[in-house]
Amino acid sequence: MPKDTELLRLAELETPHVLASLKELTSHDSGTGQAQGMLKVVEWIEQFGQQLGAQTERITPFANVVGPNVALVFKGQGKRNFLLIAHMDTVYPPGTASAKPFRIEGSRAIAPGIADDKGGIAVFLHAMKLLKQRDFKDFGQITLLFTSDEERGSLGSRDLIRQRAQEHDVVLSGEPTGLEEMIVLGTSGVAGLSVRMASSGLGVSQDSRPIEELADMMLRTREVSAQVPETRMNWTLAKAEDARRLDRMPSPNMTATFRVQGKASHAGVNPHLGINALTEAADLIQRVGAKVAPIPGLTWHWRSWQGGIVTNIIPNESTLVLELSIGTQADRAEILKTIASAAEKIWLAGAKVQVDFKDGPFQSSDSRPTVFASADMRVPDAQAYERLALRVRELLNAKKFITAHVNIQSGLGFPAYNASAEGRQLAELARTIYADLGGRLSLLPRTYGGTDAAWASLSGKPVIESLGLPGGNYHSSDEEFVLIDRIPKRLALVAELIRTISRR
Repeated sequence: MPKDTELLRLAELETPHVLASLKELTSHDSGTGQAQGMLKVVEWIEQFGQQLGAQTERITPFANVVGPNVALVFKGQGKRNFLLIAHMDTVYPPGTASAKPFRIEGSRAIAPGIADDKGGIAVFLHAMKLLKQRDFKDFGQITLLFTSDEERGSLGSRDLIRQRAQEHDVVLSGEPTGLEEMIVLGTSGVAGLSVRMASSGLGVSQDSRPIEELADMMLRTREVSAQVPETRMNWTLAKAEDARRLDRMPSPNMTATFRVQGKASHAGVNPHLGINALTEAADLIQRVGAKVAPIPGLTWHWRSWQGGIVTNIIPNESTLVLELSIGTQADRAEILKTIASAAEKIWLAGAKVQVDFKDGPFQSSDSRPTVFASADMRVPDAQAYERLALRVRELLNAKKFITAHVNIQSGLGFPAYNASAEGRQLAELARTIYADLGGRLSLLPRTYGGTDAAWASLSGKPVIESLGLPGGNYHSSDEEFVLIDRIPKRLALVAELIRTISRR
């Protein structure tokens, strides 16, 4: 079937309107669970869809997930039915949208969530606008389904995605692509691992040193991905408040607070672009401990450790608190110099550590001590997950302190997506169409990201992944962006895919 030569011209004229849509979509905080901002995004999408003549539907998610899913349904006069999926939630905390508003710098449009995945939303909405302008109706039904919890595993929308996929013939997924544009043929399963430890006190031996044990756990698992091929594991969250050891330590007369600065990045797709502040903090605990342990007249205790925001981002900050009781015979100045010197010996290139000393004990805001950490795990299939989980448990159970009370939980929450034979044929079709439009698409065998393509593919229907906008820095400390000059071809690609498949 010949391509519609008008689509690309219209897509070029549509680009300013796409940018206006991206500005609106990214002006609202819609991190997973942020109800107010999510509702604003839903309302704007509904208005856009209604202007195009779509039927709109709000769908309450399962599992008490906050924020509705929204579907736009377009009726045509043909036979082929399409489901277009993208997610409205982002990974950013409240206040990010106003702190980092949409802006354009050269060829980049910059804003939190603009690539992952508000760019996918905008592409699908404006591709439908192009088809309406061309009066194209040779499809049976096109449903645009925008969900509210993909960044946390789609617990509230996975069944909805599977169900709607079963009701359609082809699924298009609007996840972003990188600067080198690709169709993804496989994603990784996403698993989580959590460790909880009892704090000293509360019936637990005072010889227990849970924060030190936790640090040692992180360090002894650092090579596990090399031991289990095609997997990744990164520690992303820590929240530890240990009890004060009143029976073995005089009232602490000083605290040392260490602030570790790393760099955030996507824990699955590009952890190598980040600097893990938790990993640096774990090494800091060991190297400071090794220096202060032999000092006579000094009693010390790691009291607090915090770091990370969400489970799928390499943490860019971590804070540690060390309580010190310095005996009267001790050389206070020399001790503080020793601690500061150990802190300065950075382990991860690019990490930074600042240490501040303060008289008096640590004032904790948490009245119930707890020691917790979690890790992000990526696997190509369920079998690889089992191998990784087994090896990790072996390493975690090799305790540094025999009195440590460790509880380990893990589970594969997000399956891997692997393109079917028909899906691969459609990926080749997308590559051919894009070449006709003057672009270039590669076919990527697998990414370490996890996406809703996995849930859609469980229906047995073919999926084309990564039809959103080219960009970068998602889940990163750096500013997320999309490439403006690629917008027209991406709109035309989606529209032409729908046209071509509809008439097959």
